[in-house]
Order: sequence, then structure tokens, then C-alpha cells
Amino acid sequence: MKYFVVLFILISVLSIKAQDNIEININIKNDLNQTTGYTYSFGISKAATDNLDTDIGELMLPPPAPFGFWTAFEFIDSSQTNPDGTIYYDRVWTNKDMKNYPNIDGMYKSRHKMIFRFGSGKKIQINWNNLNINEKIDSIFIRDAFNGLVINVDMKKNNSMEWDNDGIRELFIEVFYNLTKTSVEDENEKASYYYPNPVHDVMYLDGIEAVDSIKFYDIAGCLIDLKLFANTVDVSKLYNGIYFCEITTKGKINRFKFIKN
Repeated sequence: MKYFVVLFILISVLSIKAQDNIEININIKNDLNQTTGYTYSFGISKAATDNLDTDIGELMLPPPAPFGFWTAFEFIDSSQTNPDGTIYYDRVWTNKDMKNYPNIDGMYKSRHKMIFRFGSGKKIQINWNNLNINEKIDSIFIRDAFNGLVINVDMKKNNSMEWDNDGIRELFIEVFYNLTKTSVEDENEKASYYYPNPVHDVMYLDGIEAVDSIKFYDIAGCLIDLKLFANTVDVSKLYNGIYFCEITTKGKINRFKFIKN
């Protein structure tokens, strides 16, 4: 009986830890259907650190070969120590890039770098299941090193992407989380709070009482300086695009998206 209780507690702890994980699996191959044989994924986890975490499946991959199809996540490992005790930074290639689950309430952004070698193929394809993207992910994009100037793929709207430019050997997966710990109102209920949408100069917020805080973010999750005055918000100086508003009233968060045009 004692061993059963211990086993039950262990399973419960592992289950709770698993609930903290947000992990997205991707499949990578070239147009010759060649793969590296590794399972690739990224996300955030309570068990993750800034170093290589072999206990959660992060493997140390060999450096890129001069020939052949090759791909890996790349990050800087800060756990290396010189004989004199000083820390040095080492570049690491791995199949899985899990960031530490942040202890925050609200918006959070993580960035994962992938590097590629085409091998004898002429295209590389990345596949994923967008139905498995966690509800705490507001938006998720695959972009090139020029902030999406050439490659800018919305992973919520697509299940795959491919490119044939061997000059682009680095891609970045940018994930924007909403890790709100308090309850969030249903989108249909929030719709009556703000108008017009899209908005050109002034947005009106109605039916809101006892506002604890109000915050505005751009599509990258960065806080922007807008003020609520007499239930109106002047957005005339914003660039055209998508923005988010987060209103906290009595511990309840109302969050909505609006378009500036």
C-alpha cells in the first residue's frame, strides 16, 4: 500500500509538471524526402534552463557538416566554466529548444533560432500541426533574420512552409504567449467594450467600471504608451497594424485585438 501511495504521488507530480509544458513538434525534410532522423520541438517548460537539458530530451547535435542535409536549433550555453572558475559561452546545436516557463502574468515572447544546410536538395520544408498550438499562444511566426522581410509565415494559419533560397540558412520562430493567471472574458462578451474596429483615430471603450489597469501592446508583444481618458483612447499616432488591449477590472482580465488603419 505504501509503494502504491508513493507511485501515485510521483505520477501526480509528473502530471502537474507536464501541464506546465507548452511544446510544439515540427517535422523537417528537404525535397528529396531526406530527414536528419531527429525529432524537433520547441516551447517553454518549468524544467528547462538556459543550458542544454538532456533530462527533457535536448540532445547535443554535431556541428554542421560541410556537405549533406543538416538542421538544428542553436543557442548559447552559459554553463561552461574555465579552470579558473570563470564562465565562458559555448554555441550549442540541439534538436529541442525549451525555454524556462517564466514566472509572469501577461504577455511573454520567446525566440528560437534554427539553422539549415540544404544538402543535395533544392528545397527545405517544415511541417507542424496548427491544431496542437496551445491556447496560451497568441501568435507564432517563422521569420528570416530580417524580421520577416523575405519569410514571414503565420504558424496558426498554416501547417507547413518551404523555401528554396540556399542563401537563407537561418530562421527564427517567434512565439507570443498570453500567460494570464486570472480569468479572461469570452471574446463575444468583450466585443461590446470597444468600437470602432478597425479604428483610425479615436477608440471608444464602453461598459467598463472600476478599471484596475489598462495596457496596450503591439503585435510583437511590446508595451506601447497609450492612455485611457474619459473612456476614449487616441490611437492616431500609431502605425497601421494589429494591436492588443488588456483591461483588468476586479481581478478579471478583458483582452481584445484591434486594427489601426
